[in-house]
Amino acid sequence: MTMKVISRRARPHTITLYNYISTTAGAAAYQRTVIDRVYLDTAYQQRLSARGVSTSDKAQLIIDLRDITTTSDRTFLSFPEWQQLSAQQKAGYFTFGSSNDFFISGVATETLPPATKQQMITKYQCFSVTAAGVPAAALGKPQLQILEVTGK
Repeated sequence: MTMKVISRRARPHTITLYNYISTTAGAAAYQRTVIDRVYLDTAYQQRLSARGVSTSDKAQLIIDLRDITTTSDRTFLSFPEWQQLSAQQKAGYFTFGSSNDFFISGVATETLPPATKQQMITKYQCFSVTAAGVPAAALGKPQLQILEVTGK
């Protein structure tokens, strides 16, 4: 039985993901992956209180892994699988898992290095990956298809 993908109208966003690879010569190296056709809510967990809007600065990202396009046609790997790969093998994959990984809304062309994460934070609204998993509705399904990621 084939399940339908989440409608593309419900996934109008593009993000740029930076996966931490290593530190070389004192500079952190990241792999940049642009992912199209995702849902990004940057107002996730905001609340209206008597003193104004309070937020825990979180973003919610929903990815239907069956219907996305990525830089160089990269495919998703779980973080434990990703860690087992060499830096060269990682070029074909992306993951969400390291606290050093972060994403931004839209397309960023900067590579790290020569840019730094601190420079990215001053230019874009960046979200460090805090959790990645399968939504409750998808639990028990035979294959990972929907991924929910939160960032802070």
